[in-house]
Amino acid sequence: MIRFAFLLAGLAFTTSMPVFAQSPVAPASRVASVAADEPVPRTERAKARQDCLAEHVALSGDDLRAAMRDCMQAKFPGVQLYARDGLTRDGKPTAVATRAACKTEIDAQNLAGSTRTAALIACFNAKRPDLAQRAECRKDARGKGLDGEDLRKAVEACAREARS
Repeated sequence: MIRFAFLLAGLAFTTSMPVFAQSPVAPASRVASVAADEPVPRTERAKARQDCLAEHVALSGDDLRAAMRDCMQAKFPGVQLYARDGLTRDGKPTAVATRAACKTEIDAQNLAGSTRTAALIACFNAKRPDLAQRAECRKDARGKGLDGEDLRKAVEACAREARS
């Protein structure tokens, strides 16, 4: 009867091995590296997101997006969670701000056609070489026929290689 109860509970009943096996635990070094990369731990961020969403149930669309940004930033005042004023969280100009600056520079030169396009690309690549490298990695990965999760992993690996 006891053996049947263990089987129903999903446990193996043997005399040579302990009944309860321990679950594998993630290595401490991996946990520490993940925590060091994130400005706010994932669990705290998720709880804050739920709280903010509960506060702004009546909103939707752009209004909800703006309210959520403000609410989340208010919950973690010492950490810059979002890109603001044309700068990313780490102080680099956003891609949008960089493109706009390059467009202004190139428009002043009165270029047209393929020369204008080439100048815009060169300007962007000079101002944000990290994004230019990722675009090149993405182009190569798509050329190999990758998409979805495989594409993302290939771009991450390629960008990591380029940084080192």
